[in-house]
Amino acid sequence: MMPVLKVTDLHVYFDTSAGTVRANNGVTLEVREGESLGIMGESGCGKTVLFLSLLHLQQPGRIVRGSVELDGRDITRLDESEMERLRGRVIALVPQNQATALNPAYTIRQQLTEALKVSRSGGSLGSLSSRRSNDYADSEEQFKRVFEDLGFEAGPVLDRLLRSYPHQLSGGMRQRVLIAMALLMRPRLLIADEPTTALDRAIKAQSLNTLQRLRGSLTMLVISHDVEAISATCDRVAIMYGGRVIESGSCTDVLSRPRHPYTRLLLAAQRRTRGEPLSAIAADTLNLIDFPRGCPFHPACLEAMPVCALETPPEHLTDDAMVACHRYNVEAD
Repeated sequence: MMPVLKVTDLHVYFDTSAGTVRANNGVTLEVREGESLGIMGESGCGKTVLFLSLLHLQQPGRIVRGSVELDGRDITRLDESEMERLRGRVIALVPQNQATALNPAYTIRQQLTEALKVSRSGGSLGSLSSRRSNDYADSEEQFKRVFEDLGFEAGPVLDRLLRSYPHQLSGGMRQRVLIAMALLMRPRLLIADEPTTALDRAIKAQSLNTLQRLRGSLTMLVISHDVEAISATCDRVAIMYGGRVIESGSCTDVLSRPRHPYTRLLLAAQRRTRGEPLSAIAADTLNLIDFPRGCPFHPACLEAMPVCALETPPEHLTDDAMVACHRYNVEAD
């Protein structure tokens, strides 16, 4: 079966006065129909640039080489007008900062109505009238259905939500509104960027429950550094370091039996208990302008071998898992 999304050897560079930043340095991954794929990694590993590149929003970065196939069509070759027809309608984004993603001057009903208008035939907030409630009558049933899918019952509470302005809602509720807005567009692929960032424990649980409801019924890409969020909402996970995927597989497999030394370090840092010392590493943050020769993680890797400083590790495949590490290729030989 052809995957919904297939990224192959994607390189995205940023030209700066200090040199060329190789933010994505050969990303390869795919997302199958109805699957939820999590992307994990530390800040600066290339997660954000990756999903922005899928939407052609990575400027001033440039896609140097590689392909991004959506249902078999390479969208890196599309112009801006063609991408405008894809954004929202085909690839929908739930942004990280729900506090600024909604327009403070319009009610939730007006902004959801705009999403429907754009989905159907184009439109803007400026073309909507807040005084004529009958303008929205045909949309109410769709609003009701999409919020029911997210576990939100119709009735007075939903009516009050639709009449509210963004500042009158909690962070978790604003996020559910953004997800509802994306679902109204009926996208092929939903991207959720750091869905649990800046949320307290109770609101985080609500957000994860919302995404869990969509799991299996929608093709999703979940960008997060949070192990709990990835394990709760995703079928598979891809770990990024130095602008490429260095390990991938089922969430159960990767999160319980990580193969790559970096993945083990990343998961150990998240699972440490209060008062427990952090694992020490022997290197500074990876310089994306001046990559080290060989495996980019080898200066910090406690398991590095001589070959790690000389050659970039190829991908080693085992069943449905992948790890880019010389240690596994040596063991295979």
